[in-house]
Amino acid sequence: PVHVLDVRRTGEFDKGHIEGAQNIPLHELLSRHDEVPRSEVWVHCAGGYRASIAASVLAAQGVPVVAVDDSFDSATSVGLPIASAS
Repeated sequence: PVHVLDVRRTGEFDKGHIEGAQNIPLHELLSRHDEVPRSEVWVHCAGGYRASIAASVLAAQGVPVVAVDDSFDSATSVGLPIASAS
C-alpha cells in the first residue's frame, strides 16, 4: 500500500488534507524521518517544491518515494478524499 506524506505546515494540513495522510512539516522531516514507513511513500505539499526536497531527503534514507509535484488544490479534482482536522 502507498503511504501519503504531507509536508505542508500543520496549519495548512489542518485546513484540509488527503484522507489518511501523515503530516510531517518539511522543516521537521530531518528530525522525524524515522516516523515515515519504509514502504512506498508519496510526498506532497501545496505546490511541489517542498515535496521535491522531502523526496530527496527520504530517498537518501532508502525510502521508495514519489514526489507529487502537482498543486494540493487539484487533489479534489482527481477524486482524492479530503479531510480536515477537527
